[in-house]
Amino acid sequence: MRILCVYYSWKGHTAKVAERLADLLHVEPVRIEPAVESGMFSKAMKALLGWSSPIKPVKEDLTDIDVLVLASPVWAGKVPPYVNEYINRMSMCEGKRCYVLVEMGASGAERAIAHLKGRLENKGMKLAGSTFTIEKEVDEDLVYEHLISFVETIHGKTIVLV
Repeated sequence: MRILCVYYSWKGHTAKVAERLADLLHVEPVRIEPAVESGMFSKAMKALLGWSSPIKPVKEDLTDIDVLVLASPVWAGKVPPYVNEYINRMSMCEGKRCYVLVEMGASGAERAIAHLKGRLENKGMKLAGSTFTIEKEVDEDLVYEHLISFVETIHGKTIVLV
């Protein structure tokens, strides 16, 4: 199974989670990066409105991928505009499975996952699973067991760590 783990992170919490997740999946994480940084107000408004913002080139053609794992922070119950732009640019993703992990301060996971589910299904993908992490637990390094469980969902089998 060929897996692509893509993420956007602003403050580093989502990066920490996505990098650990990618390690458990035995893949290299791919970071979505803004083409131009904008102010927090602009980013927040675009997220709230479901808009997108330009990103640097990143793997968008999923021809050689079986499964997409997408990790994103939650901003106002939505996802950052850079994640929206990545989804807009994705190609050759019809019929492929995807898994979503959202990372949040305290709330908004259900709305963000629903938002991502709609956008990904519009691209022809099937959301096969989702989860969330909480910033405080990431800071305290309490998400490892949760990530193992998520990886087991992705692989469809129990993982034995040696």
